[in-house]
Amino acid sequence: MHDESAPTRCGSCAQPVGAWATDRLTGLLGRWGWDDQAPAAYRRAQRRWERVALLMVDLDRFKKINDDYGHPAGDVVLSDVADVLAAHTRPTDLVCRYGGDEFLVLLPRTTSGEAALVAERILRGIRALQSEVTTNDGHHLTLHNQTASIGVASHVPGVEDTLIDLVRDTDAALQRAKRNGRARVQVHDPSAFATERKTDAAALHHLIALQELMSSDQLPQVLVALSEGAKAMEELVGTIGPKVVLTLERLQDNGFVLRRAARYELTAAAREWITDVLPAVAAWTNRHHGVIH
Repeated sequence: MHDESAPTRCGSCAQPVGAWATDRLTGLLGRWGWDDQAPAAYRRAQRRWERVALLMVDLDRFKKINDDYGHPAGDVVLSDVADVLAAHTRPTDLVCRYGGDEFLVLLPRTTSGEAALVAERILRGIRALQSEVTTNDGHHLTLHNQTASIGVASHVPGVEDTLIDLVRDTDAALQRAKRNGRARVQVHDPSAFATERKTDAAALHHLIALQELMSSDQLPQVLVALSEGAKAMEELVGTIGPKVVLTLERLQDNGFVLRRAARYELTAAAREWITDVLPAVAAWTNRHHGVIH
């Protein structure tokens, strides 16, 4: 599952490539193994002016498996998914469990169209899985219909390009697959990404405003105003003011605020908002730093 021409010793510590490079649960490359071997494979493609592709595979709603059935059940699913990835890739491909339920597949000498075909086969293989698990309370179950979202990107590396550039493109495609409903393959389209980034910029302003709202003395008023369900805009303006309403209005379009108000006690709602908002702002700014002025 790795390129036979890859170095047999770590470029940093000079230790033999072995157990430290392998994810013990899945048998795939682990994060350390990827960090050692993937940049070297990318540089080989760069020297030879060869196209290289990357798949980023993210299991849909995997956290629910751990929450409902226990982490040992989740481990079985991860191991089964690793078998699917191994079955649909070549010995010269790099297949990695990057972390949690996210996998990376580096495909040398592969176009975006060819990579998309590989991704579709992986998608079908994951959906066809029948994972035999034992829950934390001792029940034996067969889990099926697991889906994944897969981002795909490919390019011929230029002199100034790095593996990180390819990872960013692939991650952008993955995020678009998730926004479009999950359970699909999405090939990176630079023009579409530019358009979506403008939309993301507007959404980020609302997230930042909501983050500020979380630490303001207006939060109790907002929670009380929304705790009984939907409110007319005029009613909200009178309660919490037009600036806060403007922030909430966009979020209410996708049911975010009303879902939180309806499902949780007020203190839990505040905790849930913090859990959602702060990582979202951090993730966005990490991906698009310098876009917002």
